[in-house]
Amino acid sequence: MDARITRIRTKLAALPATEQATLGPVLTETQVGDFEDTHGIRLPQEFRQFLTQIGHAGYGPTYGLLPMERWLGRRGAGQLSEPFPIVPDLDVPMGPDDRCDLEGSFPGTLTIVDRGCSDRTLLVVTGPGRGRLVEVNTEGFFAPCFSSDSDFLSWYERWLDFVRAGHLNLHWFSDQMAGDEDHLVATLLDDELPTRRRAAACTFLTHPAPSAALPGTLLRALAAEPHPAVRTAVLRALAAQGDRGRDLLAAALTDPVPDVRALAAVLMTRTTPPSAPLPAERRQALSRRLPHEPDDSVRDAIQRALAYAP
Repeated sequence: MDARITRIRTKLAALPATEQATLGPVLTETQVGDFEDTHGIRLPQEFRQFLTQIGHAGYGPTYGLLPMERWLGRRGAGQLSEPFPIVPDLDVPMGPDDRCDLEGSFPGTLTIVDRGCSDRTLLVVTGPGRGRLVEVNTEGFFAPCFSSDSDFLSWYERWLDFVRAGHLNLHWFSDQMAGDEDHLVATLLDDELPTRRRAAACTFLTHPAPSAALPGTLLRALAAEPHPAVRTAVLRALAAQGDRGRDLLAAALTDPVPDVRALAAVLMTRTTPPSAPLPAERRQALSRRLPHEPDDSVRDAIQRALAYAP
């Protein structure tokens, strides 16, 4: 038996009653096998283990895990044997989904979680990302984005760990990754994959007990980071550290990417408490940047930030 099965059972049992951490009964091998035979596929082993040894549907991210009868949604059953075409971790997707070959159908996947509106968490059963979880929007508002977790059991155990640790906002769960601060910092500074560096940065958005050294470490990561999507995540992580982190955001006002500079300006205007005046150093940094800013949209962001800040 996979050791994660025992750990997940133990962690589920240790959650407080307020979590209502209830899963439906396990599925039998016959039930799982009949589903596989009907659709001409085999479920990823880790998901199969969860269904037959832990439970089926119920407690999980957002609105919980969906039952078998909702895995396909309105899609045709034949699509399960067609590969989901996207290769995980090649790059960090930015902006709306422009992959016209998907058209919201997402072949080769099961819908595991309905996150509300048109957001879904899918499990890839056919294709290069087999076994991985991927976040999609059925209307193309954002491009498919793979979870950092290697398989379903790792993904679900991370969910339990985040709940138990008291992460400040589980809305960001799908963008984050497992690990303590030392592991996350090492990933952010040294990992070759921008998808993993971004996930590490996003985890600091809600990390329940960051060290006093973290803002300085994030600033160092910002200066060394080549990928704009990762730099954006680092900016948000800095802002999440309160005024100590926001005081360091001025370093991004000269970033080569206009969207990154604009986000830095917006995040700099937040204060603790929210009604507090904008610190003089931040106001001065924004004012100094304004006459030298070449991009109209960024100048507008700086002007609005200065006008909005008390």
